Amino acid sequence: MFLCVSLALKAWLTQDPPADTQVQRPKTLLWREILDPDSKMKHVREYPSVPSPPSLPASPARVHTSTQQQVQDTLTHLETLWDDLGLTEEQRSDRKRIFYGHIAGLLEKILLDERALKSRIINQIEHNTIKILKLCEELLLEPEEAVDGLTLLDLDAVLQERLEKLHHTKEDRQETLRNLQEKDEGLCELLSEEAFCVPRGLVPSLEQLKEVEEHIRAMEEKKDEREVTYRRLKVGLLSFLEQLEQSPEDPFTREVVCSDDEDIPLDQATIQRLRTVHSDLEFQVKENMAKSLDVRERIGSLWALLEVSQGHQQAFLATAPGATPSSLAKLEEELERLKVLRLHNLAVFVEKLQKELCVWWDKCYVGEEEKERVHTMTADDVGEDVLVLLEGEVERWKNYHVENQELLSLLDTFLSLFRHMLELEERAKDPSRLFNTRGGALLQEEKAKKKVKTELPRVQERLEILAAAWEDGSGRPFLVYGQEVVSYLQDLWDSRERRREDEKAKRVQAKEGKVKVGGVTQARTPVPPSSAKKRGMEGEEPPTTKRPKHLLPPPKTKSPTKASQRSPCKTPRGKPLSELNRAPHIPTTAMQPDVSIQSITYDKFKDPLQSNEGLNSTTLDQAPQGFPQGFMKSLF
Repeated sequence: MFLCVSLALKAWLTQDPPADTQVQRPKTLLWREILDPDSKMKHVREYPSVPSPPSLPASPARVHTSTQQQVQDTLTHLETLWDDLGLTEEQRSDRKRIFYGHIAGLLEKILLDERALKSRIINQIEHNTIKILKLCEELLLEPEEAVDGLTLLDLDAVLQERLEKLHHTKEDRQETLRNLQEKDEGLCELLSEEAFCVPRGLVPSLEQLKEVEEHIRAMEEKKDEREVTYRRLKVGLLSFLEQLEQSPEDPFTREVVCSDDEDIPLDQATIQRLRTVHSDLEFQVKENMAKSLDVRERIGSLWALLEVSQGHQQAFLATAPGATPSSLAKLEEELERLKVLRLHNLAVFVEKLQKELCVWWDKCYVGEEEKERVHTMTADDVGEDVLVLLEGEVERWKNYHVENQELLSLLDTFLSLFRHMLELEERAKDPSRLFNTRGGALLQEEKAKKKVKTELPRVQERLEILAAAWEDGSGRPFLVYGQEVVSYLQDLWDSRERRREDEKAKRVQAKEGKVKVGGVTQARTPVPPSSAKKRGMEGEEPPTTKRPKHLLPPPKTKSPTKASQRSPCKTPRGKPLSELNRAPHIPTTAMQPDVSIQSITYDKFKDPLQSNEGLNSTTLDQAPQGFPQGFMKSLF
């Protein structure tokens, strides 16, 4: 600094201007104005330019010494010049005062400029700090921590950098918000939805930008969903119109059918209106399909009754495919033609319907009351009314069977198991099966008994639960041959128990009673306890019961016929045993029934049932004594 001042003074003093003349010299600005172009100090003293000094020493101490030396040399040079000029001491004092005054003024100006620079930097730091805090508040960001140990210039540079960064962040957010709002407004306008609202003039936060993005994503998903729904409804609409063989009736439907997909707005009202039109047309199509199916079933029934050939049926069906109005017209025309043919064959139709009705009665376990009601209504002469009535009854029981398929199927299973149980019990009464054990017959019989014993209660429980549920749903009991399910099943078990008790009583009577042989009553020969051991099976007496001698299997070496002719009576006194054995066998008659259990076979039990016309009839369900109505028909 002092070097610059001394050089300037030296250059100014080396000039030789007249004392009273002001010499115009080239002007140059102060060094601070060169370093700071924005300086507001426009009116400062200008100094003459001086030649560039030689390269200055780098050390501050040497610079200070050199400057002082230059000032002293300048004063010496001035003294020489003043001697040459012949200036008085007073003039020389004035010149020296001016010389030192210039140096003091220059130093004062330099000090003021540096103070102003410091003050300006401090103000700038404060101003930038305020701006940074405000931007952080707008951007919802935490201000960065201050860095310790920085000079004013470094701190000012750091704050300026932070301020510029925050300005960029603010501008980026505002630009992002403008783009998102533009996209959101376009989607909402297409979908007739409300756009996401962000107050104008506020800097959006990151959360608000995320919310706008999520709203846009939701609108895009809704747009895609509505586009898919629109295309699906439109395709269905075209298909229904084709099946109904009609063109669009209202302007909205015509607009949907004829325009491109991009031209239709995807607002909720349009989609809902399209759904309504689609639903109406779909209802008409389904109605036509149901009507077509009904007419086809009726035509099929009439074809079957009229015994129309398959070739004719296929040829006609080929002309009336689907459920279009034209096909429905052909089907109804064919139905009317078949109805006319039916009227000419009423007797045949009535007979076939009666047989078919009996089949459905058997499948649905219909009771005698219901059958009698129908018989009473159809007992008149054959007419169209009877035909219509029978058709209605057949259709009614068909629907009943379909609606209660599970319950009726479970009832079939129960009766099948119950019938199998009775067969196993009947088979257990035949002692000859003990000698026919090929193929593990007895083992298979035991397995069958265990299976029936396990499955029958489970099926019965399930059947009763379903019957109770059916009763709760329909408000009336589920009937089997006119009885409630629980009552009917209980009657089956009671009948079986009564039958077993009757058979047991007959066995006891046959065991404790007397047997008539040849008209002479004799007591039975007692059977030793060891012969009473037998295999414990269901339907047989307990092992402790003494087995009658006539139930023992005959010896293998002798004919069963001869063995059966031997008399179990005691040997009369005075007659040898061989003579009694040669006595002829007297067969049992109606007056002398054979009460032995061996004589009661399944064939004998079944023969009266097969000879009974009532049991073979499909319209009567009179069960034998001891069993519920309709059960024996299910057995045989």
